[in-house]
Amino acid sequence: MSELQQVSTQHAPAPGGTYSQAIVHGRSVWTAGQVGTDPATGELPGSLEGQVEQAITNLEAVLAAAGCGLADVVRTTCFLTRIEDFAAFDAVYRRRFAAPFPARSTVGVALAGQLLFEIEASAVRPEAVAG
Repeated sequence: MSELQQVSTQHAPAPGGTYSQAIVHGRSVWTAGQVGTDPATGELPGSLEGQVEQAITNLEAVLAAAGCGLADVVRTTCFLTRIEDFAAFDAVYRRRFAAPFPARSTVGVALAGQLLFEIEASAVRPEAVAG
C-alpha cells in the first residue's frame, strides 16, 4: 500500500486553514475545494462566471502538481451560493471539462465573504505518473 502524498503548488491559492491543496494515494487524487481567487493577485472576480473560470483554473493547477489534469477527473462536487445561478455555472463548466464529463454533485451553500462558487475533485492519475 502506498503512502499519502501532500500536493502543493503556488499556482493556486495557498490553504487558508489546516488542509492540503490535494492528497495523492497511489493513482488517486483528492483535491480540497478551490475558489475563484487569483493566486497571483489575491483578487476575486465579481461575477459568478469569473469565479467559476478562476476556480477551475486553480483546480487545474493543483491537478497538474499531482501529475494529472481535468481529463483525469472522475468526480466533482460544486458549491453555489445561489442555486438559481446553476445555468450560468454549468455553461462555464461545460466549456472547461470535456466528455465524458465527470460525475458531479452540485449543491447550494453559504460560502465565506464574497465567494460565489467552490469546486473539489477526485481524479485518477495516468499509470506512467503513478509509478
